[in-house]
Amino acid sequence: MKHILMVLFKDIDYDARVQREAIALAESGYQVTICCLNEFDTDPPFLHELIKINKLAISTKQAKKGMATGPSRKPSVVAKMVRNPAVKLAKDQYASYEFYKKVKGTMASETIHAIHCHDLNTLDTGKRLAEHFHSKLIYDSHELFNEMTGRNPLDRRFGYYLEGKLMEHVDRFITVNPFLIDKFNKRYGELPPSIYLQNIPLLRLEQERKNDHYFHHLFGIPTDKIILLYQGGFSKNRGIELCVRAMNHLPDPYHLVLLGDGDIKGALERLVDEQKLTSRVHFHPKVPPSEILSLTKEADIGLVMYENVSENNYYSTPNKIFEYMLMGLPVVSSNHPGKAYLLEEYDFGLPVAEDELAIVKGIEAIQQRSDYYVQKCNEASKVLNWPNESRKLIQMYGELFSK
Repeated sequence: MKHILMVLFKDIDYDARVQREAIALAESGYQVTICCLNEFDTDPPFLHELIKINKLAISTKQAKKGMATGPSRKPSVVAKMVRNPAVKLAKDQYASYEFYKKVKGTMASETIHAIHCHDLNTLDTGKRLAEHFHSKLIYDSHELFNEMTGRNPLDRRFGYYLEGKLMEHVDRFITVNPFLIDKFNKRYGELPPSIYLQNIPLLRLEQERKNDHYFHHLFGIPTDKIILLYQGGFSKNRGIELCVRAMNHLPDPYHLVLLGDGDIKGALERLVDEQKLTSRVHFHPKVPPSEILSLTKEADIGLVMYENVSENNYYSTPNKIFEYMLMGLPVVSSNHPGKAYLLEEYDFGLPVAEDELAIVKGIEAIQQRSDYYVQKCNEASKVLNWPNESRKLIQMYGELFSK
């Protein structure tokens, strides 16, 4: 039995992509071990009898957690120093090496046939592990890591340098849409054999589409009202503020549910209060990937209004587009290539400009032809589903191990 080691520089608990890739490989007869960070101090989720999960603690993350839970909200002198670009870069490199040593020690007695690296922040670790275990190296780039919002210029320059050097050692390359394959090809030249795995959720039978008016009952909303949904991280530049302000231009039947959590939650709550929208904009706590679709289906229209502030945002294809579609929610998204290509090909929603009134027009246009767009969601789900998508992953590994 071939043994695949996945490395992930975050906690597995809320990473649905890593979970479903591991499950697909295990169901195809591979032994899978996931080594990830222990950020939430929770027991690993059970995914499959052939999947083992090791949550590892490293000193830099523990120190950051300690700073985050201090009595004062003001950043300490140490926290400010860590944010210095040069200090941050050195810290990140130390963290990467410490993670490598932890993974290597944890897996010392194992035979490993492939190292599957999730995102650039594990690729250096993966390259070292592949050399140590004499195994294949797979790079699974979930996004344009070096173009993420908040990356400073030093981070970005070093990141591209490192990625370019490490790509020379990669045996297979995976990313999330055809645009990112093109971007990597233009930057680094000829790539190793490559596939794109779209971020389509694993749909379970118990998550069948059945609207029980959960949000209506939870928030005291009459059942004839229309539920707009944003689900995911509450981060800057995801257009959540635009969606909130758009509610000022929508008539009374529309309510907005913000499902998730993140560092701008407080700012969003203040915005809702300032705009006098507390009776029509509602906050729901985040839930694990295994539960998200059961809530998604309780809404009517899904919103994905990422802002064009970086190439990563512009070319990204967020999970939530597929989550909405699978649950029969037509989508209003920002008009970016990484999102619009799905709506243009399958017609289950509308790409619009990053503007409050454009969002309103998109929502109203969908609501006027609601039955049509729901039917298009149904048709798209017969093609865009994880069983179909995961075959590409299984085929890639079959070809990798056949040589």
